[in-house]
Amino acid sequence: MTALLASGAFAAALWGALGGATNALVIRTTIREAVRHITLGALFAAGIGGLGAPIVGYWLGMPPETLTMTGGAAGGSVAYLTGSIGAAIFEVVIQRIRAGRLPHDTNP
Repeated sequence: MTALLASGAFAAALWGALGGATNALVIRTTIREAVRHITLGALFAAGIGGLGAPIVGYWLGMPPETLTMTGGAAGGSVAYLTGSIGAAIFEVVIQRIRAGRLPHDTNP
């Protein structure tokens, strides 16, 4: 149990869940939708893992070596952003698919 709590994936999932919770609070969702945002945030942050830092660094225009998922403030920040932004992007894509508009379509 101690090894699980000390693992980087657990820390990333925790920070991602907090990012998903922030996302749910900002857009004022119901409890059921908030649980979904929190779960998606945790899964995105833990699942993307090492890819989160390069993606966020590229998005922010930072040098590639600046952000790493080795822990500390940078790792938590990347996991938080991945959890909040990743869940939001996933929700938009799912809504478009349900409406019959795929992400590559140009029609509104």
